[in-house]
Amino acid sequence: MKKSEFIQHPSKLLLIAFVLICCFSCKQKSTNENLKTNTVAQPFATYNHTAFVVKNLDSSVAFYNYVFEFDTIHYPFPYREHIRAKWMSTGNGGELHLGEFKGDTTQYYDPGHIGFTISSIDTILSRLEELNYELPEMEHMPNGERTIHMADMDGNNIHIIERKQ
Repeated sequence: MKKSEFIQHPSKLLLIAFVLICCFSCKQKSTNENLKTNTVAQPFATYNHTAFVVKNLDSSVAFYNYVFEFDTIHYPFPYREHIRAKWMSTGNGGELHLGEFKGDTTQYYDPGHIGFTISSIDTILSRLEELNYELPEMEHMPNGERTIHMADMDGNNIHIIERKQ
């Protein structure tokens, strides 16, 4: 098609311009979408686990395995005479911690709780201090991660684990 034919048939010129604009717009949208997914930062706190106190550990493990297909995973703590525990994977890095308490359990203060992994316990402690919250005692996980137990304003138990860098 010659240049003069475009001038004689402006609808063809408009059609070509429309196709080029659509192609450019689609490519631009795709690039912008890629930028969005690449710039999403990891959240400060992520879900780690939920812990339940159970009456019969073996029955509870069998229940969660059969109904939800959760498998047991390594329990990193040494033997404790007042508690039998099993940890189960819930998928996507989440865990279910089940504990059966025996004998005098007055020394255990956080039997059921939700756990979060965070990037900085120091940040949490600073925020709690600003709220005049009594600061919890620092503990360490078997792998060396710092951890605290606390409660929210309604008394719900929360276990905070600092992510190893």
